Amino acid sequence: MKRNMMSKHRIWYVVAAFVLVLGCLAATALTVTTLASYPSLIKEAYGDPLQKVEVPGGSEIELSRKGAYGLYYETSYMPTGGPPELNCRMISNTTGDEIPLVSDYVPTNRYELKEGRVGVLILSTTIERPGLHRLSCTHPNGNESPNDVLAIGPNYFFEFLRVAWKMGSSLLGVAAILVGSGLLSIGFAAFVFYQSRRKLQIGGDWMTNGASR
Repeated sequence: MKRNMMSKHRIWYVVAAFVLVLGCLAATALTVTTLASYPSLIKEAYGDPLQKVEVPGGSEIELSRKGAYGLYYETSYMPTGGPPELNCRMISNTTGDEIPLVSDYVPTNRYELKEGRVGVLILSTTIERPGLHRLSCTHPNGNESPNDVLAIGPNYFFEFLRVAWKMGSSLLGVAAILVGSGLLSIGFAAFVFYQSRRKLQIGGDWMTNGASR
């Protein structure tokens, strides 16, 4: 009888170990899937080409996805005090609504081109309905010479945070699976161990009491 009881307990210990192994396999699979998705997330975030508008002037631009966009002032050298202020408007061709453009000068949110030009973020916006939009800009001082360029494309800093959030959320899921399966396995094994010790103690007390009689 004692041998049968120990055999049953061993089976439950195997089940507890199986829970832990299953959790590790699930965590590994999620980790591999998360890391494999990184290139596609980066391509999605930064894949849209920059579309440029001369200032002063205007042009129709195709914004093909929902989300955050940045408007970058392109120059071969940065003027003292930072980029100039521009009066810009963007109208949706689909709805006719004006899309709000928020002043968002971030010196570190920039890109560099091969020909030595630099683009720095000066405005940002969020597109809810992708499609054709008309972007037009002028100088506040009325300068008419088309010597400035404004480029619109992904908001690189925001997109970096979005990708990092997606990756981090998945990796937190991996940690949760590992911790959950570990705690469940340990708790299960501890319960089985407690039950086995309790039954052995009850059996020992019964044999002792029987012998004393």
